[in-house]
Amino acid sequence: MQAIWPNSAHREDPTQVELVRLAKQRDSAAWSAIYAQHYDSVFRYLFGRLGRKEESEDLTSQVFLEALRSIDSYSDRGKPLAAWLFGIARNLVNNQFRNVNRRGEAEPLGDDDIEDRKSTIGDLQAESLDLIAGINELTRDQRETIILRFYVGLSAREVAGLLGKTEQAIYALQVRALATLRRLLGEERGSREESAA
Repeated sequence: MQAIWPNSAHREDPTQVELVRLAKQRDSAAWSAIYAQHYDSVFRYLFGRLGRKEESEDLTSQVFLEALRSIDSYSDRGKPLAAWLFGIARNLVNNQFRNVNRRGEAEPLGDDDIEDRKSTIGDLQAESLDLIAGINELTRDQRETIILRFYVGLSAREVAGLLGKTEQAIYALQVRALATLRRLLGEERGSREESAA
């Protein structure tokens, strides 16, 4: 995986700057390169939030469509293009959650969704159906830290840059988030064992 920031100043490298310049001119080769560089990490981020492969794929496509529509508003503010794309993804998934909550249509995960989740997240191998729900119970910064670190595979330094925090703050968020997840998943496992008895 290519590092998001090649230097400590957290500025985009010249090739990214040129790619953005060409993308603003609607250059199809530039958009192909941006898509190729960022599709997997945007998909993994969305999958970490949603837990459904097809839904994550659909929203990933929407992220790139929205990026194409609004590339003229992008400016390098010391964060990479990936930060902007994750922001679009975060907004789309938050809008989707709001719409579902308004309609009251919380869809349960089906067997296909469970298999998608297990096969898509690889090393994490979510054994609990409640992992995504647990992640969504975390604070926003904790949730972003866990998803970017473990689903997307970014380093603490890269996550710190994306979230505008120090590496130490990211480590602290990660520790608190993992403790909360252990507690939440332990409670859920305990209640399942009680109901089975």
